[in-house]
Amino acid sequence: MASGLLGIATSGLMAAQRGLATTGHNIANVNTEGYSRQRTEQIERLPSFTGAGFIGNGVDIASITRSYDSFLSTQLRSSLSAHGELSAYHAMASQIDNFIADPDASLSPSLQSFFNAVQDVANDPTSIAARRVMLSEGETLVHRFNIMNGRMDELRSQVNQSLSTNIDEINGLARGIAGLNERIVAAYNQAGKAPNDLLDQRDLLVERLSEKVGTSVYEQKDGSLNVFIGNGQALVMGTTAGQLSLQSSAYDPNEKDIAITTGGSSTVVITGAISGGEIGGLLRFVSEVLDPAQNAMGRIAAGLAATFNAQHAAGSDLNGNPGTNFFSDVSDTAIGQYSWFKKQTNTGTAALTIAFDNAAGNGPADLTASDYRLDFDGTEYRLTRLSDNYLFPPNTTGNFTVDGLSISVTGSAAAGDSFLIRPFRRVAGDLSVSLTDPREVAAAGTPFAGPGDNTNARALAQLQATPALLGGKATYQDAYNEIVGDVGTRTHAAEIDRTAQEQLLDHARQARDSVSGVNLDEEAANLLKYQQAYHAAAQLIPALNNMFDALIGAVRR
Repeated sequence: MASGLLGIATSGLMAAQRGLATTGHNIANVNTEGYSRQRTEQIERLPSFTGAGFIGNGVDIASITRSYDSFLSTQLRSSLSAHGELSAYHAMASQIDNFIADPDASLSPSLQSFFNAVQDVANDPTSIAARRVMLSEGETLVHRFNIMNGRMDELRSQVNQSLSTNIDEINGLARGIAGLNERIVAAYNQAGKAPNDLLDQRDLLVERLSEKVGTSVYEQKDGSLNVFIGNGQALVMGTTAGQLSLQSSAYDPNEKDIAITTGGSSTVVITGAISGGEIGGLLRFVSEVLDPAQNAMGRIAAGLAATFNAQHAAGSDLNGNPGTNFFSDVSDTAIGQYSWFKKQTNTGTAALTIAFDNAAGNGPADLTASDYRLDFDGTEYRLTRLSDNYLFPPNTTGNFTVDGLSISVTGSAAAGDSFLIRPFRRVAGDLSVSLTDPREVAAAGTPFAGPGDNTNARALAQLQATPALLGGKATYQDAYNEIVGDVGTRTHAAEIDRTAQEQLLDHARQARDSVSGVNLDEEAANLLKYQQAYHAAAQLIPALNNMFDALIGAVRR
């Protein structure tokens, strides 16, 4: 009976001591990010049978568990991913919205000033000063096009830099998760119990990963965690971590694609499969805001140059000579050669010629601000408009006259060859004024009726109010307003969504913390409880000592 009482006392002391240690561990980590509250699980020892019945033998510590809810953790990861995506999307979209909607720095003031100068020439066609101002305002207008296009190029570079930084962080997190998987599996195999602190560290890395990219996680029977991104691309498989990288696009070397390499296998491009997190937000920004806005700016520049040049060429200058191009020819080979890219795997010798058509029925009004892809299957060429994936009727020559564009193929294409056509990406950046002599402004009509003739200058001034773009329904200013409105709408919607997602994230975090977080009031109560239990168990030892003394004293008598 003495050894039984001693065992009970010892087990009570040990249980209370473990409880105090666990409570102290919780208190010490109250501010540790990702820490989950732990608790000791006590079970009674198997009793001993006597003639009088079963007598208890004390208490054992079954395990030390962490307060964890996988459903709430999944919700938190999902909220972190959505919030990261919307925050990155809104931050980048706001930058475009700020400069294209700026009343002083946008295209609108320069456009208005240019046509005011054209009107001044119409009012006084013999004035060299007015003609010089018109050239100067034309230079200012194209400079504004150049600056805005350059700003968009800078944002594209900023996106690529952010992608590179995020990918480096993701690779580091993936290696950390794989390393913890190895330690966790070893701990399970060695002790058969959950290594709570290692599990917390791994969950924290997965949460940080979810801020960068959308994730799906699956726990294996051995305790390891497999992590997938995108549409099921494996980033972590047990103790093996994949490697993300940025590589040049299959078409445009200036564009970047995201690729993944897992377990030494071949590298696979997964750009189109990624969503969620900061990377998903950056990719969405490029596809939904930056590319359409830059293409639309190029469409305005191409439409302005084509229509203004055509009207200017219909007049006569102050010397009585026919008018020439006022703006640079946007169909020039020097520009057209940068509007298409062949796929790196092409084996044929084919090249493209891209021009902005100004013919009736296929002029500036038909420009769509879309990119295109031309594919050759060995027999037919297929042209796809990428903005809506519309497939034009195929042909065997590779020559297409569509959407205000003339596309032709020279050389020989091989089966499987493909070309990406981006006719608007560089136009706003390359636009310039061709005239240098104010006398060359073609203000007069044809035939030349004398220095005071303003027939063509009036026609040029009227172009400002002519709906020459967007199917003949929009002026240059209307087309620009459409860009401002589209970007502004998307930016405002992203701001609303981000604010709402912040609240959802707070709720998800609070729900998780209500289960896993450390409550100091509760821990203080547990501290008192285990202290009292320890003191009470300790009293069994002197009581047992007194019993032995009494028994020995009785025997001596």
